[in-house]
Amino acid sequence: MASSDRGKEKLSPRSVRARLEEELGKLDITNEEATPLIIDDREEEAKQKWMVAGKVLYRNVFHIQTISSALRSALGNPRGLVFRSVGKNMLVAEFATQHDRDRVWEGSPWHVSKNAVILSEFEDCMQPSELKFDRLQLWARIINLPFNLREKKWWLPISQQIDKKAKDVQFDHVGGYLRARVTVEIVNPLRRWILIDSARRKSVDVYEIQYEHIPHFCFSCGRLGHSDLLCPTQGFRDSNEDLPFGKGLRAPEEGRRTNYSEGSTGESSFNLQNKAGTRSSSNREEDGIETTSPLKKQNFNKRKAGTTTQVYRKVQAPTLLLTEHAEIQENGSSLVKVNDIPVDSDQGGSVGVEPDPKKKRPTLTSSENTAVAAGQPCLNQ
Repeated sequence: MASSDRGKEKLSPRSVRARLEEELGKLDITNEEATPLIIDDREEEAKQKWMVAGKVLYRNVFHIQTISSALRSALGNPRGLVFRSVGKNMLVAEFATQHDRDRVWEGSPWHVSKNAVILSEFEDCMQPSELKFDRLQLWARIINLPFNLREKKWWLPISQQIDKKAKDVQFDHVGGYLRARVTVEIVNPLRRWILIDSARRKSVDVYEIQYEHIPHFCFSCGRLGHSDLLCPTQGFRDSNEDLPFGKGLRAPEEGRRTNYSEGSTGESSFNLQNKAGTRSSSNREEDGIETTSPLKKQNFNKRKAGTTTQVYRKVQAPTLLLTEHAEIQENGSSLVKVNDIPVDSDQGGSVGVEPDPKKKRPTLTSSENTAVAAGQPCLNQ
Protein backbone atom coordinates (compact mmCIF):
# COMPACT_ATOMS: atom_id res chain seq x y z
CA MET A 1 0.00 0.00 0.00
CA ALA A 2 2.82 2.36 0.88
CA SER A 3 4.54 1.61 -2.38
CA SER A 4 1.40 2.46 -4.36
CA ASP A 5 1.01 5.75 -2.46
CA ARG A 6 4.64 6.55 -3.12
CA GLY A 7 4.08 5.94 -6.82
CA LYS A 8 1.07 8.24 -6.91
CA GLU A 9 2.72 11.21 -5.14
CA LYS A 10 3.90 13.98 -7.43
CA LEU A 11 7.58 14.85 -7.50
CA SER A 12 8.71 18.44 -7.69
CA PRO A 13 10.88 19.51 -10.65
CA ARG A 14 13.85 19.86 -8.28
CA SER A 15 13.41 16.27 -7.06
CA VAL A 16 13.08 15.05 -10.63
CA ARG A 17 16.22 16.95 -11.63
CA ALA A 18 18.14 15.48 -8.71
CA ARG A 19 17.03 11.97 -9.63
CA LEU A 20 17.98 12.45 -13.28
CA GLU A 21 21.35 13.88 -12.34
CA GLU A 22 21.96 10.89 -10.13
CA GLU A 23 20.90 8.39 -12.78
CA LEU A 24 22.48 10.08 -15.82
CA GLY A 25 25.46 11.62 -14.09
CA LYS A 26 24.90 14.96 -15.81
CA LEU A 27 24.72 18.34 -14.09
CA ASP A 28 23.66 20.50 -17.02
CA ILE A 29 19.97 19.47 -17.11
CA THR A 30 17.54 22.26 -17.85
CA ASN A 31 14.18 22.82 -16.23
CA GLU A 32 12.38 21.72 -19.40
CA GLU A 33 14.30 18.47 -19.45
CA ALA A 34 13.53 17.85 -15.81
CA THR A 35 9.78 18.48 -16.12
CA PRO A 36 7.92 15.22 -16.87
CA LEU A 37 4.57 14.76 -18.55
CA ILE A 38 2.25 13.07 -16.10
CA ILE A 39 -0.06 10.54 -17.79
CA ASP A 40 -2.48 8.14 -16.19
CA ASP A 41 -2.46 5.39 -18.84
CA ARG A 42 -4.20 2.79 -16.69
CA GLU A 43 -7.29 1.31 -18.29
CA GLU A 44 -10.13 0.26 -16.07
CA GLU A 45 -11.98 -2.91 -17.04
CA ALA A 46 -9.54 -3.41 -19.87
CA LYS A 47 -9.74 -6.70 -21.75
CA GLN A 48 -6.98 -9.15 -20.93
CA LYS A 49 -4.41 -9.41 -23.74
CA TRP A 50 -2.30 -12.48 -24.37
CA MET A 51 0.74 -11.45 -26.37
CA VAL A 52 4.22 -12.65 -27.21
CA ALA A 53 7.04 -10.92 -29.10
CA GLY A 54 9.22 -12.58 -31.68
CA LYS A 55 12.28 -11.84 -33.78
CA VAL A 56 13.51 -13.62 -36.92
CA LEU A 57 17.26 -14.20 -36.89
CA TYR A 58 18.15 -13.25 -40.46
CA ARG A 59 20.53 -10.72 -41.98
CA ASN A 60 17.95 -9.37 -44.46
CA VAL A 61 14.64 -7.75 -43.62
CA PHE A 62 11.47 -9.80 -43.95
CA HIS A 63 8.19 -8.07 -44.69
CA ILE A 64 5.64 -8.42 -41.93
CA GLN A 65 3.25 -10.07 -44.40
CA THR A 66 5.84 -12.74 -45.19
CA ILE A 67 6.44 -13.45 -41.51
CA SER A 68 2.76 -13.49 -40.61
CA SER A 69 1.86 -15.79 -43.53
CA ALA A 70 4.54 -18.30 -42.55
CA LEU A 71 3.77 -18.25 -38.83
CA ARG A 72 -0.02 -18.22 -39.17
CA SER A 73 -0.07 -21.57 -40.94
CA ALA A 74 2.61 -23.01 -38.63
CA LEU A 75 0.73 -21.94 -35.50
CA GLY A 76 -2.49 -23.49 -36.75
CA ASN A 77 -4.21 -20.14 -37.46
CA PRO A 78 -5.94 -19.84 -34.07
CA ARG A 79 -8.96 -17.62 -33.73
CA GLY A 80 -8.22 -13.97 -33.08
CA LEU A 81 -4.51 -14.17 -33.99
CA VAL A 82 -3.16 -10.74 -34.97
CA PHE A 83 0.41 -9.81 -36.02
CA ARG A 84 1.95 -6.37 -36.03
CA SER A 85 5.46 -5.19 -36.76
CA VAL A 86 7.50 -3.53 -34.00
CA GLY A 87 10.91 -3.31 -35.67
CA LYS A 88 13.34 -4.97 -38.06
CA ASN A 89 12.23 -8.60 -38.32
CA MET A 90 10.42 -8.07 -35.02
CA LEU A 91 6.73 -8.63 -34.44
CA VAL A 92 4.12 -8.98 -31.73
CA ALA A 93 1.52 -11.73 -31.87
CA GLU A 94 -1.74 -11.24 -29.96
CA PHE A 95 -3.92 -14.23 -29.13
CA ALA A 96 -7.52 -14.47 -28.06
CA THR A 97 -6.90 -16.99 -25.26
CA GLN A 98 -4.14 -17.83 -22.85
CA HIS A 99 -4.21 -21.43 -24.04
CA ASP A 100 -3.17 -20.43 -27.56
CA ARG A 101 -0.41 -18.18 -26.25
CA ASP A 102 0.99 -20.89 -23.96
CA ARG A 103 0.79 -23.47 -26.72
CA VAL A 104 2.89 -21.28 -29.01
CA TRP A 105 5.36 -20.52 -26.23
CA GLU A 106 5.83 -24.18 -25.37
CA GLY A 107 5.91 -25.27 -29.03
CA SER A 108 9.19 -23.51 -29.78
CA PRO A 109 11.30 -23.55 -31.90
CA TRP A 110 9.44 -21.78 -34.69
CA HIS A 111 11.11 -20.62 -37.87
CA VAL A 112 10.55 -18.66 -41.07
CA SER A 113 12.28 -20.31 -44.03
CA LYS A 114 14.41 -22.30 -41.55
CA ASN A 115 15.50 -19.06 -39.82
CA ALA A 116 14.97 -19.12 -36.05
CA VAL A 117 12.16 -17.10 -34.46
CA ILE A 118 13.21 -16.11 -30.93
CA LEU A 119 10.30 -15.50 -28.56
CA SER A 120 10.17 -13.06 -25.67
CA GLU A 121 7.60 -12.15 -23.05
CA PHE A 122 5.73 -8.98 -23.92
CA GLU A 123 3.59 -6.36 -22.25
CA ASP A 124 2.27 -3.36 -24.12
CA CYS A 125 3.77 -1.03 -21.50
CA MET A 126 7.30 -2.27 -22.28
CA GLN A 127 9.83 -0.32 -24.30
CA PRO A 128 11.36 -1.93 -27.41
CA SER A 129 14.78 -1.80 -25.78
CA GLU A 130 13.46 -3.95 -22.92
CA LEU A 131 12.70 -6.87 -25.23
CA LYS A 132 15.31 -9.59 -24.87
CA PHE A 133 15.71 -12.02 -27.76
CA ASP A 134 18.61 -14.02 -26.41
CA ARG A 135 17.22 -17.50 -25.65
CA LEU A 136 15.67 -20.34 -27.59
CA GLN A 137 13.81 -23.27 -26.10
CA LEU A 138 13.93 -26.61 -27.89
CA TRP A 139 14.13 -30.36 -27.32
CA ALA A 140 17.55 -31.98 -27.03
CA ARG A 141 18.43 -35.66 -27.26
CA ILE A 142 21.29 -37.49 -25.56
CA ILE A 143 21.97 -40.65 -27.51
CA ASN A 144 23.73 -43.96 -26.88
CA LEU A 145 23.37 -43.96 -23.11
CA PRO A 146 24.24 -47.21 -21.28
CA PHE A 147 21.29 -49.30 -20.22
CA ASN A 148 21.91 -48.78 -16.50
CA LEU A 149 21.75 -44.98 -17.00
CA ARG A 150 18.33 -45.18 -18.64
CA GLU A 151 16.59 -45.47 -15.29
CA LYS A 152 14.43 -42.54 -14.24
CA LYS A 153 16.68 -41.45 -11.37
CA TRP A 154 19.42 -40.52 -13.85
CA TRP A 155 17.27 -38.55 -16.31
CA LEU A 156 17.36 -35.19 -14.55
CA PRO A 157 21.08 -35.14 -13.55
CA ILE A 158 22.13 -36.02 -17.09
CA SER A 159 19.78 -33.44 -18.67
CA GLN A 160 21.02 -30.69 -16.38
CA GLN A 161 24.47 -31.08 -17.89
CA ILE A 162 23.00 -29.21 -20.89
CA ASP A 163 20.70 -26.83 -19.00
CA LYS A 164 20.83 -26.50 -15.22
CA LYS A 165 17.17 -25.40 -15.21
CA ALA A 166 15.91 -28.36 -17.25
CA LYS A 167 12.85 -29.96 -15.68
CA ASP A 168 10.83 -31.56 -18.48
CA VAL A 169 12.67 -34.82 -19.24
CA GLN A 170 11.61 -38.18 -20.65
CA PHE A 171 13.18 -41.26 -22.16
CA ASP A 172 12.21 -42.67 -25.52
CA HIS A 173 12.78 -46.41 -25.20
CA VAL A 174 11.89 -47.00 -28.85
CA GLY A 175 14.40 -44.48 -30.16
CA GLY A 176 16.90 -45.20 -27.37
CA TYR A 177 17.64 -41.61 -26.32
CA LEU A 178 17.02 -39.26 -23.38
CA ARG A 179 14.86 -36.27 -24.32
CA ALA A 180 14.93 -32.97 -22.40
CA ARG A 181 13.47 -29.49 -22.85
CA VAL A 182 16.43 -27.11 -22.68
CA THR A 183 17.14 -23.40 -23.16
CA VAL A 184 19.96 -22.38 -25.50
CA GLU A 185 21.74 -19.05 -25.21
CA ILE A 186 21.89 -17.37 -28.63
CA VAL A 187 25.29 -15.81 -27.99
CA ASN A 188 26.84 -19.19 -27.11
CA PRO A 189 27.67 -22.06 -29.48
CA LEU A 190 25.48 -25.13 -29.48
CA ARG A 191 26.70 -27.81 -27.15
CA ARG A 192 27.83 -30.90 -29.04
CA TRP A 193 28.22 -33.50 -26.29
CA ILE A 194 28.37 -34.18 -22.57
CA LEU A 195 30.92 -36.17 -20.59
CA ILE A 196 29.99 -38.83 -18.03
CA ASP A 197 32.51 -40.47 -15.73
CA SER A 198 30.96 -43.84 -14.91
CA ALA A 199 32.28 -45.88 -11.99
CA ARG A 200 31.01 -49.12 -13.46
CA ARG A 201 32.46 -48.46 -16.90
CA LYS A 202 35.67 -47.05 -15.36
CA SER A 203 36.01 -44.49 -18.12
CA VAL A 204 34.97 -41.01 -19.18
CA ASP A 205 32.67 -41.38 -22.17
CA VAL A 206 31.38 -38.85 -24.70
CA TYR A 207 27.63 -38.78 -25.41
CA GLU A 208 26.53 -36.73 -28.40
CA ILE A 209 23.66 -34.26 -28.33
CA GLN A 210 21.07 -33.79 -31.07
CA TYR A 211 18.52 -30.99 -31.31
CA GLU A 212 15.00 -31.45 -32.65
CA HIS A 213 13.73 -29.08 -35.36
CA ILE A 214 16.69 -26.78 -34.91
CA PRO A 215 16.79 -23.83 -37.37
CA HIS A 216 19.80 -22.77 -39.43
CA PHE A 217 23.04 -22.49 -37.51
CA CYS A 218 26.66 -21.85 -38.38
CA PHE A 219 28.87 -24.90 -38.97
CA SER A 220 31.90 -22.77 -38.18
CA CYS A 221 31.07 -21.24 -34.79
CA GLY A 222 27.91 -23.19 -33.87
CA ARG A 223 25.72 -20.13 -33.29
CA LEU A 224 22.25 -19.39 -34.63
CA GLY A 225 21.43 -16.56 -37.00
CA HIS A 226 24.04 -16.85 -39.76
CA SER A 227 25.83 -19.36 -41.98
CA ASP A 228 29.48 -20.35 -42.06
CA LEU A 229 30.01 -18.21 -45.18
CA LEU A 230 29.16 -15.05 -43.22
CA CYS A 231 30.65 -16.12 -39.91
CA PRO A 232 32.84 -13.43 -38.30
CA THR A 233 34.95 -16.10 -36.55
CA GLN A 234 35.87 -18.72 -39.12
CA GLY A 235 36.61 -22.14 -37.68
CA PHE A 236 39.40 -24.49 -38.70
CA ARG A 237 38.79 -27.57 -40.81
CA ASP A 238 40.11 -30.94 -39.81
CA SER A 239 41.94 -33.48 -41.96
CA ASN A 240 38.61 -34.47 -43.57
CA GLU A 241 37.86 -30.82 -44.42
CA ASP A 242 34.99 -30.80 -41.92
CA LEU A 243 34.10 -27.75 -39.84
CA PRO A 244 33.82 -27.96 -36.03
CA PHE A 245 30.01 -28.21 -36.23
CA GLY A 246 27.92 -30.18 -38.67
CA LYS A 247 24.64 -31.85 -39.54
CA GLY A 248 25.11 -34.36 -36.75
CA LEU A 249 23.59 -31.83 -34.35
CA ARG A 250 20.24 -32.14 -36.15
CA ALA A 251 18.02 -34.87 -34.81
CA PRO A 252 16.77 -37.11 -37.63
CA GLU A 253 13.15 -36.75 -38.56
CA GLU A 254 11.07 -39.73 -37.50
CA GLY A 255 9.67 -40.20 -40.99
CA ARG A 256 9.30 -43.96 -40.76
CA ARG A 257 7.12 -43.76 -37.70
CA THR A 258 5.01 -41.00 -39.25
CA ASN A 259 4.62 -42.87 -42.52
CA TYR A 260 3.64 -46.02 -40.66
CA SER A 261 0.93 -44.21 -38.77
CA GLU A 262 -0.28 -42.57 -41.95
CA GLY A 263 -0.34 -45.94 -43.67
CA SER A 264 -2.28 -47.46 -40.81
CA THR A 265 -4.77 -44.63 -40.94
CA GLY A 266 -5.16 -44.97 -44.67
CA GLU A 267 -5.59 -48.72 -44.39
CA SER A 268 -8.23 -48.40 -41.69
CA SER A 269 -10.16 -45.83 -43.70
CA PHE A 270 -9.98 -48.12 -46.74
CA ASN A 271 -11.34 -51.01 -44.69
CA LEU A 272 -14.17 -48.82 -43.41
CA GLN A 273 -15.06 -47.90 -46.98
CA ASN A 274 -15.05 -51.56 -47.98
CA LYS A 275 -17.29 -52.46 -45.03
CA ALA A 276 -19.68 -49.68 -45.93
CA GLY A 277 -19.69 -50.84 -49.54
CA THR A 278 -20.35 -54.43 -48.42
CA ARG A 279 -23.31 -53.38 -46.27
CA SER A 280 -24.78 -51.32 -49.09
CA SER A 281 -24.23 -54.19 -51.54
CA SER A 282 -26.10 -56.65 -49.31
CA ASN A 283 -29.00 -54.22 -49.08
CA ARG A 284 -29.12 -53.89 -52.84
CA GLU A 285 -29.11 -57.64 -53.32
CA GLU A 286 -32.18 -57.91 -51.12
CA ASP A 287 -33.92 -55.35 -53.35
CA GLY A 288 -33.05 -57.39 -56.44
CA ILE A 289 -30.64 -54.85 -57.87
CA GLU A 290 -27.46 -56.10 -59.46
CA THR A 291 -24.44 -55.04 -57.44
CA THR A 292 -20.73 -55.01 -58.12
CA SER A 293 -18.17 -55.64 -55.40
CA PRO A 294 -15.45 -52.96 -55.13
CA LEU A 295 -12.87 -55.76 -55.13
CA LYS A 296 -13.99 -57.19 -58.47
CA LYS A 297 -12.23 -56.21 -61.64
CA GLN A 298 -14.13 -53.38 -63.21
CA ASN A 299 -14.81 -53.29 -66.93
CA PHE A 300 -13.39 -49.98 -68.04
CA ASN A 301 -14.31 -50.61 -71.70
CA LYS A 302 -17.97 -49.88 -71.06
CA ARG A 303 -19.25 -46.72 -72.63
CA LYS A 304 -21.31 -44.16 -70.86
CA ALA A 305 -25.08 -44.27 -71.09
CA GLY A 306 -26.64 -42.44 -74.00
CA THR A 307 -23.89 -43.20 -76.53
CA THR A 308 -24.35 -45.67 -79.37
CA THR A 309 -21.97 -48.59 -79.64
CA GLN A 310 -20.96 -49.81 -83.10
CA VAL A 311 -20.90 -53.59 -83.47
CA TYR A 312 -18.87 -55.08 -86.29
CA ARG A 313 -19.52 -58.58 -87.65
CA LYS A 314 -17.55 -60.59 -90.15
CA VAL A 315 -19.07 -60.70 -93.63
CA GLN A 316 -17.88 -63.27 -96.11
CA ALA A 317 -17.03 -62.28 -99.66
CA PRO A 318 -19.74 -63.12 -102.24
CA THR A 319 -19.37 -66.36 -104.20
CA LEU A 320 -19.42 -65.92 -107.94
CA LEU A 321 -21.25 -68.49 -110.07
CA LEU A 322 -19.69 -69.31 -113.36
CA THR A 323 -21.87 -69.55 -116.43
CA GLU A 324 -21.35 -71.71 -119.41
CA HIS A 325 -19.21 -69.04 -121.08
CA ALA A 326 -16.62 -69.11 -118.28
CA GLU A 327 -13.28 -70.57 -119.25
CA ILE A 328 -11.21 -72.83 -116.97
CA GLN A 329 -7.47 -72.36 -117.01
CA GLU A 330 -5.00 -75.19 -116.70
CA ASN A 331 -4.05 -74.31 -113.10
CA GLY A 332 -7.69 -74.64 -111.95
CA SER A 333 -8.51 -70.96 -111.70
CA SER A 334 -11.56 -69.68 -113.53
CA LEU A 335 -11.35 -66.91 -116.09
CA VAL A 336 -14.46 -64.86 -116.64
CA LYS A 337 -15.03 -62.53 -119.54
CA VAL A 338 -16.60 -59.26 -118.60
CA ASN A 339 -17.29 -57.10 -121.63
CA ASP A 340 -14.64 -59.04 -123.55
CA ILE A 341 -12.06 -58.37 -120.75
CA PRO A 342 -10.59 -61.49 -119.11
CA VAL A 343 -10.86 -61.42 -115.29
CA ASP A 344 -9.05 -63.88 -113.01
CA SER A 345 -11.47 -64.93 -110.22
CA ASP A 346 -8.70 -66.25 -107.93
CA GLN A 347 -7.08 -62.82 -107.81
CA GLY A 348 -10.15 -61.16 -106.35
CA GLY A 349 -11.60 -60.16 -109.69
CA SER A 350 -8.63 -58.09 -110.83
CA VAL A 351 -8.44 -57.24 -114.50
CA GLY A 352 -5.44 -58.46 -116.43
CA VAL A 353 -4.83 -55.07 -118.09
CA GLU A 354 -3.87 -51.80 -116.42
CA PRO A 355 -7.05 -49.75 -115.92
CA ASP A 356 -7.30 -46.20 -117.17
CA PRO A 357 -7.58 -43.86 -114.17
CA LYS A 358 -9.79 -41.45 -116.13
CA LYS A 359 -12.37 -44.10 -117.04
CA LYS A 360 -14.81 -45.54 -114.57
CA ARG A 361 -14.74 -49.20 -113.88
CA PRO A 362 -17.46 -50.99 -115.89
CA THR A 363 -20.41 -52.27 -113.89
CA LEU A 364 -21.86 -55.70 -114.31
CA THR A 365 -25.23 -56.03 -116.00
CA SER A 366 -27.94 -58.46 -115.01
CA SER A 367 -27.70 -60.61 -118.09
CA GLU A 368 -27.43 -64.34 -118.22
CA ASN A 369 -23.90 -64.25 -119.69
CA THR A 370 -22.36 -62.50 -116.63
CA ALA A 371 -21.36 -63.66 -113.19
CA VAL A 372 -23.95 -62.67 -110.60
CA ALA A 373 -24.03 -62.86 -106.81
CA ALA A 374 -26.17 -65.68 -105.56
CA GLY A 375 -28.00 -65.43 -102.26
CA GLN A 376 -25.68 -62.75 -100.71
CA PRO A 377 -26.83 -59.35 -99.50
CA CYS A 378 -25.27 -56.19 -100.80
CA LEU A 379 -22.43 -54.85 -98.64
CA ASN A 380 -23.70 -51.29 -98.86
CA GLN A 381 -27.04 -52.15 -97.32
